[in-house]
Amino acid sequence: MPSSDAPPSTSPVFTIFMIVALLAVWGFIQDALNTARGGSIDLRNRITGVRLASEHRDPYFYKWTRTEDDRFCDLFNSPSSPVSHTTVTPVTLTAFLPFKNLNYRLTQGLWFLIQYASLGLGFYAWARRSPRADWIWGGLLTCLFCLSPHWRLHLDRGQSYVLYAALFLSLIHWGQQPGKRGPSLEGLTVSLLTLLRPTYGILLGVSAARRKTTALLAAATGLVVWALLPVLLAGVSIWQNYFKAMAIHARLYLEQTKLPPARFTPNEVIEGIPLDTLGGFARIPFADTSLYKIVSFQLQPSLLLGTWAILAALSGFLLMRRGQTGTPRFWWALSAWIVIGDYLLPAYRYPYNHILLWPLLLLGLTATTGRARTVWLALSTALLTLHAATWFLPKIGIPWPGIGSLLLACGVALLTFLPARKPPTVPTP
Repeated sequence: MPSSDAPPSTSPVFTIFMIVALLAVWGFIQDALNTARGGSIDLRNRITGVRLASEHRDPYFYKWTRTEDDRFCDLFNSPSSPVSHTTVTPVTLTAFLPFKNLNYRLTQGLWFLIQYASLGLGFYAWARRSPRADWIWGGLLTCLFCLSPHWRLHLDRGQSYVLYAALFLSLIHWGQQPGKRGPSLEGLTVSLLTLLRPTYGILLGVSAARRKTTALLAAATGLVVWALLPVLLAGVSIWQNYFKAMAIHARLYLEQTKLPPARFTPNEVIEGIPLDTLGGFARIPFADTSLYKIVSFQLQPSLLLGTWAILAALSGFLLMRRGQTGTPRFWWALSAWIVIGDYLLPAYRYPYNHILLWPLLLLGLTATTGRARTVWLALSTALLTLHAATWFLPKIGIPWPGIGSLLLACGVALLTFLPARKPPTVPTP
């Protein structure tokens, strides 16, 4: 007999899920074709960056010339820019170390599979801590997201955001393991996420809020260990150069500086790969949706990020006072703050960043009940339908899925500050 909380296979939801899942399989095939035809242009700067770092050369200010080994050539590294095209943290660069000596085309294929594996890992971690009745809804939302051009863009460019999202969902699962193993994994994952993507730094307060000494010690140890790995790879200066380069990138972005691309002749070959392949990418609609772009660069990053950090800390404090730390509502709120923080970084925010919305949608399923869950499902489905509709929107409408995602995350974060609803009292007979 099937479990009572499992949706029947003949339900309309199951039928819709199967249709969307089949379309997502088509998307997988299209992603594989895009990867084979293009150069995964954002993956390229990570590979050239780790190759430089492993030779104790600065990956953040490097400029390739034709007298150098073409293993270090990133076609999108503008010679007019004071910095290189590499913008990930030193820890993220170090994570690509296993690929540094591999053939680049092989690396593209492996990273393509890792991105999809991360999607599966994140869903598995969420499902392990969710009622079975939520699985089909979570699968439907995930497959809907995979139909959007934003996921196509993520795969085509060889981005890493799905890995961050999967680690975040795994962190929630690991943190609930019994004994000391769970808190240790929680602390190590929190510290790793913080050094992979700084907006995850708000997670450092999770262990403190939950009063887990083991997790706190593991997080502190992890920060030291993860931060030292790039130093062992590239030398002490790598962190200093990273922060210096990011400050320059932020200034160039806020000043809306346009830089001419590097010039290459059509018959040039890099690492045995023709330029039209290595520099190629799929024509997928996208637009910058950082808050600075949305409001025409009228805001100050330091003020916005400082306010965000204070509000996120206050949100966590309120949840802690109400005894909700570690609950689905707690992680749901944290995922919303992480999404909001991503909009406040002074850098281009292309639609592949929207993968950070995925944990928020899944966690909302387990954090809501009754009418609130119905509303959440309606909002999530409507937003993902808008994301998928980006394929057909006019150019002026392309930013709206990103704006809608920000508004949804802000709504979830705002719920934190509302008083918790008391359960109805039952009159005594």
